[in-house]
Amino acid sequence: MSVLNSKYDVIIVGAGPIGIYASTRLAEAGFSVLVIEEDAQIGKPRFCTGLISKEAFDQFPLPEGAIEEEFSSATIFSPSGLKLRLKSKSPVYATDRTTFDQGLYHRAREAGVKFLLSCRCLALKVNNDFAEAKVALDASERTIRAEVIILATGIKYSLHKFVGLTLPPDFLDCSQVQTAGRAGEGIEIYLGNSIAPRSFAWVVPLKKNERGAIMSTYQNSASFLKALLKKLSLKGDFNIMRRPIPLGIIKNTYTDRILVVGDAAGQVKPTTGGGIYFGLLCADLAAKTIIDAFRAVDFSGKFLRRYEIKWKKRIEFDLTMGLYLRKLIADFSDEQIEKLIQFSAQEQTQRLIEKYGDFNHHGRLIKELIKRPLFWRSLYQMISTK
Repeated sequence: MSVLNSKYDVIIVGAGPIGIYASTRLAEAGFSVLVIEEDAQIGKPRFCTGLISKEAFDQFPLPEGAIEEEFSSATIFSPSGLKLRLKSKSPVYATDRTTFDQGLYHRAREAGVKFLLSCRCLALKVNNDFAEAKVALDASERTIRAEVIILATGIKYSLHKFVGLTLPPDFLDCSQVQTAGRAGEGIEIYLGNSIAPRSFAWVVPLKKNERGAIMSTYQNSASFLKALLKKLSLKGDFNIMRRPIPLGIIKNTYTDRILVVGDAAGQVKPTTGGGIYFGLLCADLAAKTIIDAFRAVDFSGKFLRRYEIKWKKRIEFDLTMGLYLRKLIADFSDEQIEKLIQFSAQEQTQRLIEKYGDFNHHGRLIKELIKRPLFWRSLYQMISTK
């Protein structure tokens, strides 16, 4: 950018898809918006298989040119190799995340959003009349003011402490690689304590006969990913990328003149670690809250709290149920996992999955399952298994 102002209406720290989407919503509403991003390029480096639901594309104006593949089912492999195929009512898209992010970026630029790339935000400070961000730019430090700041920093939490925010209570250790390999059976999910202890791994077909593989564990994910790649005869340069994924939300997603969205807030599905849809939804609610704050000329935590009330009304149930389910299954033995697969393969359970299963809203299915005596009988058998 050619000219850097000393003050904007809104500063957003983080130019991932969640931060960029929020910036566009605000710029289109007539506000001056600055996005600060420490990486030099939008969408690089990327860490994501790029699985995004049709619901997200239907609900938000997203770059459809990023879609590479479409899936309507997934195959789960038990520790013994037992297969369970799950069908989805609505398709899920595999997207090129670099193209996806850059598509959002170009739309934001067209809306008037200003971007500072290769710029690190060092600190935040909230004053009575404004908030400010201290940034490192061109070998010097500058302070930029705004009425309100959105933290969309992903899994980087160094700024939280400056404004009294907490961290997510727990994290998954995740590793990802893109490889050449067989066509496979669409989306594949692998369970087992020798494969992905206390969690799971998944492999997603990409274009050009490539596949994206992600391993999620609580530690040593890169080692387990290498073992899975060898087991599946998947080949590539094995340039493994590794990052944490938050499990659980931070204590407050707001304070005076500050809102937090996406991974930075812990707004991530505990079951799968996916955060695009929930992040976009919360970014939209954050933008609406900020627009209301400008109308009321009130940027206090008391006013901005309505953002948290709104997003919790939309997704807190799914987050809570997903976290309970993850914690329950995390300690399952391989034999218990086998019984879980057998339970899921039963005709009655399959009917419930087909009716209530949802790529984004896992709480709906869990709510229906716990109403059924079959679930409790099966759960007792699983827990009783040594």
